[in-house]
Amino acid sequence: MTLMTTPYYFQKQLIMNNLHCIGNISYWQFIIQMDTNNIYINHTFQKQTYLSQFEIMTSNGRLKLSIPTQKSTRKRMYNEVLIDYSNNWQIEVWRSIQNAYSKSPFFLHYGYKLEEVILEKHTKLIDLNWALFQVLCQCIHKSLNVELEEDENVMYNEIELENLAAYPQVFDDRWEFESNLSIIDVLFNLGPETIDYLLRIRV
Repeated sequence: MTLMTTPYYFQKQLIMNNLHCIGNISYWQFIIQMDTNNIYINHTFQKQTYLSQFEIMTSNGRLKLSIPTQKSTRKRMYNEVLIDYSNNWQIEVWRSIQNAYSKSPFFLHYGYKLEEVILEKHTKLIDLNWALFQVLCQCIHKSLNVELEEDENVMYNEIELENLAAYPQVFDDRWEFESNLSIIDVLFNLGPETIDYLLRIRV
C-alpha cells in the first residue's frame, strides 16, 4: 500500500484516485471540495485498506468492519475483485451498524437507505462501493456529477486528516470523541448538518 506524504495541494487531487468503501471523514472532506468530476479506479486491489473496510463507533469503542473478498481475486485489478458470500457478512455488518447507531438522532432518516444497499447482493466489490457512494451523496445532499474513470492508471492512496472538530456521538457519555470515523458516524449524528461540518474542515 502506498501512503502519500506529498503536500496538501497535491494530496487533494491524489485522494480522488480511489473509490473507498463508505469512506471516512477525511475522504468525504476531499470529495465535496474536489476540483474534478472523476474518481479513478484503474489500480490494483489493496487488501486491509479503505477499499473494503470502514470504521464505526460502538458501545465498546471503535470497530472496523470489512467486506470479505474472494481470495482468488485479491491480486487482481480493483474492478475485478469479487465479494465473498460464503458467510452471512451482510447481516453481521448491518447489525453492527444498527446496534451502534439505532439511538442516534438521524438513524431513522438515513439507515434504511444504507441497509438496502448493504443487503443487496453485489457481485463485485466496486459495484457495492459505487452504490454506497451514490446513496451517501444523496443523504449528504451533495449534488455531484461524478464518473468513474477506468482508463488512466493510478495508485491507491490514503490520507488522514488530524485534529478534526468534535461533534456529538452516540456513546460520548462513556467514550472520548473518536475522530475520522466513517462518514456514517457524522451522518447519523448530525443529519443535514453533515455537509456543513465537512465544508468547515480546513487543512
